[in-house]
Amino acid sequence: MFRIAVMTLIGGCAELPAPAARQVAEARSDYLKRDIASARTKLDDVLTHYSMFSGAAEAYYLRSKINAETSNKAAAQRDAKQCIQLAQDKELKAKANAMAGTLSFESGDDSSAVAYFSDAMKSLPEKPPADLVRFRYGVCLQRLGRWDEARRQFGIILQRYPSSDLAEHAKRMYEWRGDYFSIQCGAFQDGRAAAQLANKLKRAGLDARVEPRGRLGQSLQYVLVGQYPTYVLADSALGAVRRQVSGAVIAP
Repeated sequence: MFRIAVMTLIGGCAELPAPAARQVAEARSDYLKRDIASARTKLDDVLTHYSMFSGAAEAYYLRSKINAETSNKAAAQRDAKQCIQLAQDKELKAKANAMAGTLSFESGDDSSAVAYFSDAMKSLPEKPPADLVRFRYGVCLQRLGRWDEARRQFGIILQRYPSSDLAEHAKRMYEWRGDYFSIQCGAFQDGRAAAQLANKLKRAGLDARVEPRGRLGQSLQYVLVGQYPTYVLADSALGAVRRQVSGAVIAP
């Protein structure tokens, strides 16, 4: 059977033989039942024999999810990329792109994450977890200084997923004034306390300011330092600010 399958692949068709296809289906069922060890064994067996078949794309995707959940992120990324390469089904390819984008996002590789997320959103069904994918996509776009594109993603979340747990975070990102990051050093109801902290930071040579901004229905006085077009620039300045305010964070 294996020889016949290889000949079929060379001829241009790359469907899995029926026994291997059943094994992938069983592995999917095992995964959903959280029998991870059994699912992993079946997937490894299929991919050992049919690694270059387009029909093996789902096996790579499932194993990528398992690797990600068991903290083998490098292997998860390799499997996601292989699924992207082999998948003929648009939705499966989109899910693999979302997986690869998430892994890149978690590793801090925003440029790669943006490319994967962009491809994912072409065919990913507009239902959860697409809201999470869009949110991470927007965050990465922000970090790269692509502010208008980021706002578009956050706006879509607000329109299509108003009841999502991410909606409040997306609203904060969407409503952030300015195409830059700042370092937030405090938020005060008392304007005098905010001014005192800003003056302290200015005496330390930092570009501090006080801005009124709304949060959860109330107006607060935010003490902010700097205007950085990309996240990398903000992050590089964070250490100096934390020497004055240990709890300073990058905003938005």
